[in-house]
Amino acid sequence: MSESRFDRTADRYVEAAQKKDWTAFIELCRPQPDDRALDVAAGPALLSAQLVPLVARAVALEPSRPLLEHAPEGVEPVLGKAEQMPFQDSSFELVTIVNSLHHVADMRAALAEMVRVVTPGGRIVVQDYLADEDPQRAEVWERVERLRDPDHRRLPRPGEVPELLAEHGFGEDEAQTWTASWSLDDWLEMAEPPYAAEAEIRLLVESDRFELTAWRARFTAR
Repeated sequence: MSESRFDRTADRYVEAAQKKDWTAFIELCRPQPDDRALDVAAGPALLSAQLVPLVARAVALEPSRPLLEHAPEGVEPVLGKAEQMPFQDSSFELVTIVNSLHHVADMRAALAEMVRVVTPGGRIVVQDYLADEDPQRAEVWERVERLRDPDHRRLPRPGEVPELLAEHGFGEDEAQTWTASWSLDDWLEMAEPPYAAEAEIRLLVESDRFELTAWRARFTAR
């Protein structure tokens, strides 16, 4: 397996990820003491670490070994991909994925796997950035994302995740949308793209800051 951007910049990514406030996301998850919780494409497993005192079991699934090596004590780290999870059916009451759907090779397959491993009556909670509703602007931004990180696939379209989960009988219980603002310098520094790629990104973005629409939602079976 070739080295990913996260393999190459794991320490830098972890340093940035440690600043994240998980409060609102965890409230949306509604964790229960008996829950077995799985975070998919978990990175350094910092969400799982926050869930450890709130649930019975916190598992972090992540394809990057260098990131998973940062998993805090109490988390069960598992090396693997979102599209092919090494778990039995109905293994978790809570399944989450945060800002990672845009990295998986097959979004539909990853969501289907989340449905497979969640228990009847369990919760699936998804968070990610959304593609621009204007196709041309969305296409430009995807170019920016791939210049920064060749492993980037694509941002989900507005309404796409609910539609895909509805195919499996899951409905949206609660959703939140907000605007996330980024410093372009900080965003580029985290990924360390080649000089030529960085120069093209700066030409395309045309600003020292940018905004993305962020979204998260909790789903249960209907």
